[in-house]
Amino acid sequence: MAKNIYLCLTGAGVVVFMFYCMRIDFFPTGLTLTDVIFFLMVITSFSLFLFFFLVCWYSMSVVVSYLFINSTLLIFRKKNKKPGDLLYKLKGTSRMARLLKIYDPVPGHFLISLISMLVVYSAVKAGKIEVQSVFLSVFATALFFTLIPYVYFEKKVKKDDKKKHTLSIIAFLLFSFFSLSGIPPLLSDAGMSFIGVRKSNVTVILQGNDLEMARLLTGNPNQTYFKCDALFTGVGTSSLLVINNKRMIASNEHLSLSF
Repeated sequence: MAKNIYLCLTGAGVVVFMFYCMRIDFFPTGLTLTDVIFFLMVITSFSLFLFFFLVCWYSMSVVVSYLFINSTLLIFRKKNKKPGDLLYKLKGTSRMARLLKIYDPVPGHFLISLISMLVVYSAVKAGKIEVQSVFLSVFATALFFTLIPYVYFEKKVKKDDKKKHTLSIIAFLLFSFFSLSGIPPLLSDAGMSFIGVRKSNVTVILQGNDLEMARLLTGNPNQTYFKCDALFTGVGTSSLLVINNKRMIASNEHLSLSF
């Protein structure tokens, strides 16, 4: 079992690494599948950030679902509407959600949602994600969280099929998170930054042909050090730098970096 878990984690690290390389359109030289520790670091860092954002999305979606059901019920009560099929199903869904403890603890979800909104605001302000994607993803996952207690409440759904429907809803929920939120690229960048592969606003000193190429990019023939972003560095035999808004592949032998 330990061997299988080890192989699965390594394989997942390779997948996340390949996804990042395709995003930046660069594959480093000198890196092989035998660099197991590196791939384990990749999947570990990615998993940490993924867990954090899943918790954030879970709490925000639960809060939206909770507010939707309770505000709708409140509107029906204030208008003194006669109990209809919709009101009956909303009440039943609300009761089932309490029994399943989906919204518990409500104050905790509100607190995490507040923190999540601050994190999302920072990411939006930095241009990492778009507001529309966040709202669309949160409302989609909130809908799925509302459907879970409804499935358990609905008598037309057979008891044996309730778990199957719930698993299907969870699968769609995760799919909507990855496809609509715009978070996966952010997770990839954050994970690579966490293990030091990706660095922003660093200073590099180059030698040989790499120095001449960097001077050509900046237009300064006497420049000896360069401010840049390192999209990939520290692993393999080559690094990908962005100098003066232009991409450059440099040999690690000719590269000294400080940050």
